Amino acid sequence: MSVKRFLGANSREAMRQVRALLGDDALILANRPVEDGVEILAMADDTGDAMATSEPAAREAPPASRPAATAGSNGGLDWRAAHRASSGLMAQRAQPAVEAPPTRPAASVSTPQDFAALSQQLLGEMQEMREMLGQQDRAGPGPASDLRRRLLASGFGHELVAELLAALPSELAGTSLENQRAWLQRQLVARLAVASEPEALLDQGGVIALVGPTGVGKTTTTAKLAARYVMRHGPEQAVLVTTDAYRIGAQDQLRIYADLMGIEMHALEADRPLESLLPQLVDKHLVIVDTVGMSQRDRRLLEQIAHLRGDSRAVRLVLLLNAASQGETIDEVVTTYLQSARAVGGRLEDAILTKQDEAARLGGALDTLIRHGLTLHFVSHGQRVPEDLGLADAQALIREALEAGVPSPFADAQADDSHASASRGAPALLGQGRALGSIWEMLHAQVPGFATLADAWAISSLPPSLHSERLAPLHERVPASVSTLLWARSSTLQGEDWVLPHLAVDDEGRPAVQPFPEHRLMAGQCARMEWAETTLGVSAHLLPRLPDARARAWLQARSSGWLSQAQGNSRVLYRGERLPLAGLADEAQAIEPALIRSRGQAAKVMLSRLDVLSYGAGEASGDALCAWFAEVRGRDSGMMLTRRYALSPAWWSIESGREALLKQLYNDELPTLARQASRQLAGHGPLAIDSELRVFMATGIAALALHLEHAEDDWAMDVRAHLLRLQAGRRPRRAKSLLEGLIQVLDAREAIRHFSEQAGR
Repeated sequence: MSVKRFLGANSREAMRQVRALLGDDALILANRPVEDGVEILAMADDTGDAMATSEPAAREAPPASRPAATAGSNGGLDWRAAHRASSGLMAQRAQPAVEAPPTRPAASVSTPQDFAALSQQLLGEMQEMREMLGQQDRAGPGPASDLRRRLLASGFGHELVAELLAALPSELAGTSLENQRAWLQRQLVARLAVASEPEALLDQGGVIALVGPTGVGKTTTTAKLAARYVMRHGPEQAVLVTTDAYRIGAQDQLRIYADLMGIEMHALEADRPLESLLPQLVDKHLVIVDTVGMSQRDRRLLEQIAHLRGDSRAVRLVLLLNAASQGETIDEVVTTYLQSARAVGGRLEDAILTKQDEAARLGGALDTLIRHGLTLHFVSHGQRVPEDLGLADAQALIREALEAGVPSPFADAQADDSHASASRGAPALLGQGRALGSIWEMLHAQVPGFATLADAWAISSLPPSLHSERLAPLHERVPASVSTLLWARSSTLQGEDWVLPHLAVDDEGRPAVQPFPEHRLMAGQCARMEWAETTLGVSAHLLPRLPDARARAWLQARSSGWLSQAQGNSRVLYRGERLPLAGLADEAQAIEPALIRSRGQAAKVMLSRLDVLSYGAGEASGDALCAWFAEVRGRDSGMMLTRRYALSPAWWSIESGREALLKQLYNDELPTLARQASRQLAGHGPLAIDSELRVFMATGIAALALHLEHAEDDWAMDVRAHLLRLQAGRRPRRAKSLLEGLIQVLDAREAIRHFSEQAGR
């Protein structure tokens, strides 16, 4: 009566496993999508037959007038109805039983105690099944609900919260709260733009105009910035300018600071354009302008921003934001100042956060900076000049913001995100843009060869006549951090007219996104392998077939390890007999198994090895080899997924051979993925893609999809979550799904680049 669990890449595969083990009459209790595909809970139908004899006793029928149901009667239908009723899947009122014709009495009748025992066992198993089904609900909404409450309590807005949680990886389900919050902090840090270089705002020089509402701390911040510059470069090349003629004592306050630092200072009337003074300051490296405070609702704001435009020198606007203000107020300030800057042809891209020490929650200010894409340079946290001005640290700011995530008496942090989760229009588009930028940066930083793939994608938008010429330099690039070369077969892929290029892989077996086409390399197997070791720095080779005796001797002389694929009917010499590898599996010695991912699901690899001799035409005596046997089974279902054979030199260590075989298994799906990508690219874009470029791009995308599926790092989990979010519906963690998302990302990036170029004309 046990409930069995089956896991397949899709419903058809899972049902095939059910039929193979339980037969066509199996009872399907439940099914659900999971990370690795589809999960089905089922039990054998013979349980219903075993329960048939208990039905009459359960209904308390008089034995003289109502004969017992025999095994194989319709009593099983009543048991299944009771089964569904106990699961809460039907009304409490049971359907009337269908009586069997009175052919012959049953051999034996179950007692009420037997039925009670069986019912108790059934209810116990149903409870276990419910707990299994409930794990998804507990693991799914749990992290999202906790993270939503924490974000809202920290002051972050519904729009950004919805954007973040939409990309919550399913891989985090069931992990610790610490891991979930670490993921959340990582997402916020990646979105908060801070200056790439310390002190860049001051070191680059130019004219900096500090703008913002009244009382935000512009004058004090002007003095702090000037003091930091003087400490690094001296007072000779700096000058202060104030346009604040409204506030009593404002100019005198700044003049005192200027005198203390030995800096030149100028005062302008509020209605006088800044350009009237700039020609006199052309010899100064840094000009800091302290402007009059202006409310975001003041109608004179547009006029004031217009006065800050410079013709002789560009003026860089820096918006000061009060961290202690409400999130709605800060958002209104940023929106209004951005609109005003655009209206007069200026640009507002930089910000300084003030009064951090007075803010109960930083979430509102950081949320606004993230959504509007402003770069944060400094954070002010006191009145001292210049001590209380520090460089913006994204990690520290986000950590402080989340630590304040306790319920606020002025906001309902428990409120559901029903109205904001479906944000549409510009906010949703901006969120997708931020996600795209995050994906792009992580792939550039973490995946060897990604820059080459991005450049190839850009070439595809050019006229086909230029493709070959522009692609040639990309073939000369060398990916970093690779240790092994995965050599492809020299024959064309099945159903295609092209040959799969070769790829380099790292120590973990993940491929670099840098294909090496066969026709671009020199002739001769040994010559190509020497090129790989000399140019790429690899020390091992994964070969599609057993190298000949000459190549094996060449590799051994260089102490270069290798492992070749083999077939079950490949023959070797074992104990003086010429035998196929498939017939030697039982003779092999088992070694430590391995856990991997195979074709989108968690798998366990059962490994064994056997010492044999090579057998080939023209060989006087065989070379000592190690035959490898690998059975890949589903980690949960135990079902056979694939079986592989391989050969390696006997002088190579067992551990090295094991690692090489696992690297080969990691990339087992590469030809299928490259074929899929090539077919998608065949009709891609308004212009036809040169066949060589298409193969280059298809192989690179396939390699990148495999790299992402196998990588277990935090950045890879984040990228997978973003890519799978682009797919319609819930998609499992599988290279095929990731490949489709990558094509969308590369397309979107190229479209944005074209739009930027056209807008700049």
